[in-house]
Amino acid sequence: MFCPFLPGDIVIDILLRLPVKSLSRFKSVSKPLCSLIKNPNFISKHLAKNAQEKAPDLLIMGRHHKSLEVTVRLINSLTKPRHFIPQPLHFDVPFGLTSQKTRIVGSSNGLVCLNLINHNGTAIVIWNPAIKTFKPVPKSPNVSTLGKLTVTDLGFGYHPGTDDYMIVRLLNVAMSRRKYEVEVYTLSTHSWRKIASDGRVLLVIRPFWKPMAPGMIVVKGVAYWIGVEVRNEEMCSVVVSLEMNSDELNFILPPIEHHGIVVDLREAITLRLFNLNDSLALIYSTNLEKVDIWMNNGFDICVLNEELRTWSRRFKVEPIQGFLLEAGFWENCKALVAQERKEMCYDENGEYVYTKSETNLFLYGVIKGDFEIIENHDLRAPFQAYSYLESLVPVNGGIDVAKEVDLSKFLDFDPLLF
Repeated sequence: MFCPFLPGDIVIDILLRLPVKSLSRFKSVSKPLCSLIKNPNFISKHLAKNAQEKAPDLLIMGRHHKSLEVTVRLINSLTKPRHFIPQPLHFDVPFGLTSQKTRIVGSSNGLVCLNLINHNGTAIVIWNPAIKTFKPVPKSPNVSTLGKLTVTDLGFGYHPGTDDYMIVRLLNVAMSRRKYEVEVYTLSTHSWRKIASDGRVLLVIRPFWKPMAPGMIVVKGVAYWIGVEVRNEEMCSVVVSLEMNSDELNFILPPIEHHGIVVDLREAITLRLFNLNDSLALIYSTNLEKVDIWMNNGFDICVLNEELRTWSRRFKVEPIQGFLLEAGFWENCKALVAQERKEMCYDENGEYVYTKSETNLFLYGVIKGDFEIIENHDLRAPFQAYSYLESLVPVNGGIDVAKEVDLSKFLDFDPLLF
């Protein structure tokens, strides 16, 4: 019995309204209460209620403007329109010092997947910051059989059909730039499996000029990325898809006028994928002189119809001078955009000393064209942005996060990947 004064269903209804931090404390009150809070059915109901009644928060990763260390900021959900956003909160990442290439792979249902990189190699963790547990992802048995590899891209997401969390990894074989491997890790099995490739796609295209920008996007359990294939003796860009519980790759033509034919490889590079309100969205930049997506000329946003595998133009973004579209869309059709200001500084004799630069971050409303400035973020480019909703979702067999423990010894760094 949870409470002698109230019926059990009322107690449960009250608990479902509480934040994760409070529920985590209540687990030490009694064994029945602890069992309830750990119950998968209660966890699912709590997550569904949070998702229905609360707007997600926003995680932004970048480099600290002074130390240049990888830093994460948390912006609380916005419930009212405003011209500026209060100072973001520091979001502690307790995995020690890593290189500037460390990045967020994805965020889903309160679980955050990180790709950590240091002098030992690369390591992947699945982490629930709210309940302070994480699980190191093991090394793949396939890697040692392939030789020296580079990680071309990673994607993380939840598959509602199997109620499981998965990581998709693209590996480029160093001896051949025209060969890549696809692997899938599932949290339930805690293992990797290799996906057979038909050799149709020669190259995997990702925004390599932005090491923290995602090239792979996961939407409702399906991973998508941009590739280049040979079709009728022409090099053509194509969207590759993989349902995360399947071993079959599928191919979708992008919605551009020349049917994907790549005259210049930069045309494929300027295709960008986004998760727009749980739909796959694509932007095509026609400015080949800038592989970044600048907003100076404006652009169309196309959204995929998953059943028909066709595209429709959903939004028209009007030209805005001096703004750069950063990594990904947030909820409610808001995009993270950056504006860099540079100021030349001189000494008392009028001699040039250095150039002072400052990056302003904004959330840009695609529908209304309005801006909300993110103040005092203390970050430098490149940036990432992911929605985040705290939850009780466990990482089965996870390790408790304790600040006084060196968590790096639990990580499984792979020196064969770089």
